[in-house]
Amino acid sequence: MAKTRLDIGNELLSTTMHIVMKEWRDNIYTSTALLDAMTRVHGEGQPTQAGGTRIVQPLGFGEHSKSTKISTGYERIDLSVEDVFQPAVYDFGHVVRPIAISAEEELTNQGDAAILSILENRVTSVANAMKRDYVKKLVQGNVAEWEEWNSLNGLTVGGDTSGNGFLENAIAGGGAQDSSVGGVSKSTFSSKTGWNNQFFNADDDFSANGLAGLYDIMVEINAVSPSGPPNVILASRAGFKNLKRALQASEMYMDEKSLDGGKMSTMFQGVPIDVEYYMPVSEANNKASFYILSANDIYTVWDPKGYFDLSDFETVSGEYDVRAAKLRCRGQLIAKHIGSSGLVANAETF
Repeated sequence: MAKTRLDIGNELLSTTMHIVMKEWRDNIYTSTALLDAMTRVHGEGQPTQAGGTRIVQPLGFGEHSKSTKISTGYERIDLSVEDVFQPAVYDFGHVVRPIAISAEEELTNQGDAAILSILENRVTSVANAMKRDYVKKLVQGNVAEWEEWNSLNGLTVGGDTSGNGFLENAIAGGGAQDSSVGGVSKSTFSSKTGWNNQFFNADDDFSANGLAGLYDIMVEINAVSPSGPPNVILASRAGFKNLKRALQASEMYMDEKSLDGGKMSTMFQGVPIDVEYYMPVSEANNKASFYILSANDIYTVWDPKGYFDLSDFETVSGEYDVRAAKLRCRGQLIAKHIGSSGLVANAETF
């Protein structure tokens, strides 16, 4: 008898493709530095928030009350208080990509194995494309259909399409940083160390300024960070090479077992440096060569069903003789403290 359709139903097909996605996710860190770093700090697809359309992060911008010196025990206690919490509000970003196979494709391919192979290739291809879009959006900005997602790119000439990238190429304080993050203006709270990022301009001369800039950023972060030292450094390829050249005499490596997959990583002040494919981020005459991040303070919050989540395959209703599933990204890059992260610009030339 002639074969008419794929023998396995939607349920078994979905189960098989979910296994494919599990294997893909287990190796996702090998392709992009940002995902590697976030997974290293938080775990895969973490942290999460179930439900809702927004993520609300309270920010403390002052002191609730004042101290009263007690000498006799009869002093009047100053009970004047202030509400010092300002909420940063982040809307979820939500993007999907379909994976489909038509009845015609099922009929013209011989055997279940051939059709499963086609779908496996489509699932991994779509997943890789979505992964690249996610990382490019967070690192560079300006990715079609990802406009609702936030970005690290705050270079002031152009920058992210929203104009609200987290890390700006301007000194902290004094109102020079003017984007809004979570609806909270950085210029309004420029006197608050937690809401302006650190910045250093290497002026296209790494040999003279690059190391000094990186040390400067690390010192400033350590002075104001509530989460301790930064734990992620993303570097452009040229920036990474320049740093390795400058550190040749004292370069240190992590033990191979320290990173998943046995990767070796150059360390700077105890922080692993990952080369990010989508760096440097360029706007006019400015290039973001290094992002120095506290991933405890800047990170993606995921919907539990939104971390590159593959839906079940279903038969499409209506006029189309097609089975399809959807790959989903739903989450948002948020910040709860920006002063614990920084940017070194224009470090591409040694």
